[in-house]
Amino acid sequence: MSNRSLGASPQGQEKLRTALERRNLTQKSLSYEGSADGIAAWSTINRFFNGKLIQRQLFIKICDELNLDWQDIAQFPEEELTPLDKLWLQLIKLGSPTEDMGLVLAKEQTLGWGTKLTSRYEKSVSVGAYIQVEVNLNIQGYLLLLLKDTSGEVCCFCPSCFAPENKLEAGKTILPQADSPITSFPIEGTPGKEQILAIITPRIPNLEWLPKPSDEPLTLTEDYLNTLLDYAKNSKETQILYTEYQVVK
Repeated sequence: MSNRSLGASPQGQEKLRTALERRNLTQKSLSYEGSADGIAAWSTINRFFNGKLIQRQLFIKICDELNLDWQDIAQFPEEELTPLDKLWLQLIKLGSPTEDMGLVLAKEQTLGWGTKLTSRYEKSVSVGAYIQVEVNLNIQGYLLLLLKDTSGEVCCFCPSCFAPENKLEAGKTILPQADSPITSFPIEGTPGKEQILAIITPRIPNLEWLPKPSDEPLTLTEDYLNTLLDYAKNSKETQILYTEYQVVK
């Protein structure tokens, strides 16, 4: 791990303010001046909340105290991002965050299609849980659904054998689809942030690598993301939405 200093991104600063309010804390209460259990001097805490650079280990410690994933708060220097990360961020910037898409938990004792799902989208799911992905489309079109997992790998889940029907009407759709070989996805891997990106197009995207309905989820390379980015930039009718959640132990 790099020893370089870290600062909070603008989005991270907003999440920090929300975390303080939720826990009924103040910046001073996290400082030596405000509590015997303070983490750092008030001036350092203030710099942290205002997006200024502080020592990396201290940055992580404050995020842990607020029960936040430090990687979700930090503004990473451009050189620390992989080429695939940079392409993914460019796709995210073309889209809009949405509350019309997310994870719903399936009860583990029965994973059939009659499973009762929770009424809200989960923002935190445990390793070992079983989930389905729900997408509410406000327009009809072809759905391309990508997931970036905690390892940094990007996979295409629609179209795939888990979502063979990618031409959808407006309204709610659930992945895996009813004719999929499985009825829910297990949460695997390590804790961290995962993101879902939905791209809705009026026509089938002109992408040579686009998976077939019978294919396993495709792991996207930099070349694939490059062609997708070019397509999204040049398609005025394309709608791009994204959401994210935390995987915890």
